[in-house]
Amino acid sequence: MHLMIPHASALDDAARHALASLALPHLGALLARLSPTGTWGSDEFSPQPPHHLALAALRGQAEPSAAAWAVEAGPELSWALMTPVHLAVGSDGVDVLPPSALHLSESDAARFAAVLRELWPEAEGWQWRLLDATRWAIGHASALDGLGAASIERAAGRPIEPWLPDSRVLRRWQNEAQMLLHDHALNQAREARGEHAVNSVWIGDIGRSNGRAASVTIDARLTEPLMNGDLAAWAEAWQRLDAGPLAALAKQPDAQLTLCGERFARHFTQRPLSLIDKLKRRWQTPDVAAVLEAL
Repeated sequence: MHLMIPHASALDDAARHALASLALPHLGALLARLSPTGTWGSDEFSPQPPHHLALAALRGQAEPSAAAWAVEAGPELSWALMTPVHLAVGSDGVDVLPPSALHLSESDAARFAAVLRELWPEAEGWQWRLLDATRWAIGHASALDGLGAASIERAAGRPIEPWLPDSRVLRRWQNEAQMLLHDHALNQAREARGEHAVNSVWIGDIGRSNGRAASVTIDARLTEPLMNGDLAAWAEAWQRLDAGPLAALAKQPDAQLTLCGERFARHFTQRPLSLIDKLKRRWQTPDVAAVLEAL
């Protein structure tokens, strides 16, 4: 069994402090058994998070295509994830609020998507999928080819400037969506209720899938609390993860684990050890916090 955990670590001081105080005995037991055998990623400024890079490698793809994976597509179309967002303008610039800050219902999401469909009409070959309230996908046979953009998982909860796409096409689409949404009746109703307006969309995670599956189980329960900056909820989710899936994985003789942070995804598996390494493992307890901080 192979378990992948995205957003297992973060680089800010508050997250490191939370990690240092976490008790994760089953993760520790796994790290005492397993050895690092592969690493993907580079730094926290890359447009794709490390778990996307790891999944691409496991699927035999050169580049990630999280949108195509989300719709379980084959190679016929390129896909992009479209995320409704609120861009908050402050004195220091513009921040991308986490999608969950919208508290968007699925029925409201369908109404906003219907408004935006005129920019990507089915009559021009576009396909739409509403995966959930804040994850929509658009696909096309050719219009998305060659376009690259940062994942919403990079931009959410952060200043927008470092993550804006270089592509003029993507910037134009985002501007057109903003103009269409500005002062729309749906947003007027939201603001009257004291809710954030859906004043933009984030288009990212673009690519084609080769149609291959990855033999891995992804537990993404840490993603939303970390994107929301809720470290207390993130720490609680970590403890539930340790008590549940990691406890079950620790009982598997063929256990594999991939831990993913902001810079790296690291794969751990069982491999033959020398006698000296076996003795070292018997007497040395792995420093779980240090392993996670290094991601």
